[in-house]
Amino acid sequence: MSAMYSLCDSIEKYLVKLIEDSPNQTVTIKRGQLASEFDCAPSQINYVLSTRFNVFRGFVVESRRGGSGFVRIKRVPIDRLEPVVSYLKDSQEHLREGEIEDLVNWLEREKYITHREAQIMRAAVINVIEKLDGLLFTSPTAKNVLRSVIMREMLVQVLNWVNKDEM
Repeated sequence: MSAMYSLCDSIEKYLVKLIEDSPNQTVTIKRGQLASEFDCAPSQINYVLSTRFNVFRGFVVESRRGGSGFVRIKRVPIDRLEPVVSYLKDSQEHLREGEIEDLVNWLEREKYITHREAQIMRAAVINVIEKLDGLLFTSPTAKNVLRSVIMREMLVQVLNWVNKDEM
């Protein structure tokens, strides 16, 4: 298991370095070539992309399969949260607690929100929902749907504040 973790860490560090060295914070790779370079299966590359390079960690990943397929990874600009909000709005995926934690950590780390705001977000989207478990929710999916809705609305409010500050 630690060998897999070490491989994932190596792939992540390699990709982050490529992104950091890119003038537009974007890198385009071929999944198969990267798998060959790291002597691993393409599914391991997929695992790293889905767990370490997602919108909740500050990245947007675009993927096209097939002969001319590619994977494009772009760091989400700190001053614009619209891609994150759009993802949350358009996605049928329901946010799990870990994804919320990743997103809030990223927002705080990048100084997009204060530590106090991060604590409030965690309290509302993680702590309160957990305390209501068994009282309001009949399934884990219901909790995740509520997390998604609350988090999306908080991000929309943050965007409204930023847009007013820029005017």
